[in-house]
Amino acid sequence: MPCAGIVLAAGSSLRMGQPKQLLSLWGRPLLERVVAVACGSQLDDVVVILGADHELIDQRVRWGRARILVNPDHALGMSTSLRAGLAALGPEVERAMVIMGDQLGVSSGLLDRLLEVHQVSLRPAAALSVGGLLQPPVVLRRDLWGEVMALHGDVGARGLIRARPELVAPLVLGSDAEHPIDIDTPDDWRRYRSSSPS
Repeated sequence: MPCAGIVLAAGSSLRMGQPKQLLSLWGRPLLERVVAVACGSQLDDVVVILGADHELIDQRVRWGRARILVNPDHALGMSTSLRAGLAALGPEVERAMVIMGDQLGVSSGLLDRLLEVHQVSLRPAAALSVGGLLQPPVVLRRDLWGEVMALHGDVGARGLIRARPELVAPLVLGSDAEHPIDIDTPDDWRRYRSSSPS
């Protein structure tokens, strides 16, 4: 089943105090690393949703095979970026993988494993499971997109899968090395940099 990745990176980084998309990790912007992981996977298409500081980010990030979409409504919450990403996908796309632009520790291989878990399970969705808690990246089959398009405010796919876990095929992560980390605050960033080899 053709699958496109939607990288959500439109936020204003208020808790970070600067555009976290451009935080430098070993000489590369944070967002560039996330996009490179998506582009290195088996995803058929990769769409990056920008919003706040989009001109500056576009100048500094190398996008590989990804295409960029600017969400003018990004200040109204994550749901607007998710809707914009789904609306940008072609009719041939049967499932979408939602990837957080500030989530480090996710590899191309992990994304491919999640795609396989979803396809084999025949369930409408798949997500990572860490300590029994479902979290992004999330794969959504097209028949779930209507529910996603109905979301409003600063909510995304995470809320949907946690509210309806019976729809979700979990990819259970055992090793701490595989656990993705969300970068939201300066403390998150310091912890990640101190623990990451490269």
